[in-house]
Amino acid sequence: MTGILTRIVRRLGRLVEPLIDPDAADRRRREEALTKQIEAVGGSLSRLAGQVERLTQRVDKIDRRQIDHLDSAVAALRLSTKRQATLAERVAREAHRGQEHEFTRERVLRRLHHVARRGTPLLVGPWTGEVGFELLYWAPFVRWAIHRFGVDPATVTLLSRGRTASWYGLDGARYIDVFDLRSPAEFREQTAAVRKQRRLRLFDRALLREVARSMEQRPGIVHPAMMYALFMPYWKQQQSRRWVEDFSEFARITPPAVPGLQLPRDYVAVRFYFSDCFPDTAANRALIDDMVRSLSAETHVVVLGSGTRVDDHHDFSAAASERVHTVDHLMTPANNLAVQTAVLAGARAFVGTYGGFSYLAPLCGVNTVALYSRRTFFVYHMDFAQAMFDAVGGGSLTVVDATVTPLMRALAARGVESK
Repeated sequence: MTGILTRIVRRLGRLVEPLIDPDAADRRRREEALTKQIEAVGGSLSRLAGQVERLTQRVDKIDRRQIDHLDSAVAALRLSTKRQATLAERVAREAHRGQEHEFTRERVLRRLHHVARRGTPLLVGPWTGEVGFELLYWAPFVRWAIHRFGVDPATVTLLSRGRTASWYGLDGARYIDVFDLRSPAEFREQTAAVRKQRRLRLFDRALLREVARSMEQRPGIVHPAMMYALFMPYWKQQQSRRWVEDFSEFARITPPAVPGLQLPRDYVAVRFYFSDCFPDTAANRALIDDMVRSLSAETHVVVLGSGTRVDDHHDFSAAASERVHTVDHLMTPANNLAVQTAVLAGARAFVGTYGGFSYLAPLCGVNTVALYSRRTFFVYHMDFAQAMFDAVGGGSLTVVDATVTPLMRALAARGVESK
């Protein structure tokens, strides 16, 4: 019933509408048209909004890529700048270091030139340091300086220990031994703390004054501190080996004559001492015993020792036998290195601990096998030594790790090659 009444009212409304509102039909058409236009504009706006959104997203992506690229470029620039700054600092340090090296070089050369041109006697030393440094660096430096500046060796007095005059190869030079002036105990006490003579110490001054008083003229002094200052860039690995070679004169050692020294016609020289790189252990002692026993089965063996202890090394002693000999009865603190030099020079070969002493035999032209069991040494000293031996036509130096037991026992069983 309600539906019928509603339809009747609507129909009456349409019939009456022209009388009440003549413009209603036009208005409805306009409203419908406007609605369609609004809907069309709304659709266009929606499409436009989508396009704007997509365009915005695309622009954002482009901006992000550009920003990322820019950030990467800035980071790369910063890294490059940092590297350039580091390189510049390194170059500046190297340049400054090079200037320091050149300054030290010129200072030492001026000092040598000054003492040489005075025409007064020259007092060289005292050398109180390691055997290896005297052999590799100090003696070649002294020899170079004497010849470079035209000094007559007859005006030179060498001050060292153990009668090492033959190591310098300066015929006519005078030699004074420190152990003729000081006891081994005092020497050990005064040099134990500092082995490197980088400055003129009180002990050195006292020795120089004592020797100078015995000379007719006040001598010029060439102290090891000059050599230490000049060679330090090489030891710090800031300069090449050539830096040291330019101030060194290499030469083979002519052994000294030692009164009363009687040796077998054919023998191998042996000296083992315990040190940081060859410590006093049961294994090392057993290895030494094997080496001496095996070598003595092949030939005579002359066992060397320093005759006195002046540093932190202590020698291994072997019992004498028909084929194992010692020269302890000839050695004193003042001549021990001279006696050992003479023994090494006449040997078929030398076997011993790797260290400064192992450089002596090759400089006498004798092939050497040197042992270590802990690598506590600087390889560049060994490299320098090998270059020196090659330059003078010296003996070979073979350095072997003693912990490689089978190899060492094989060496002991075979003996060593003749020189």
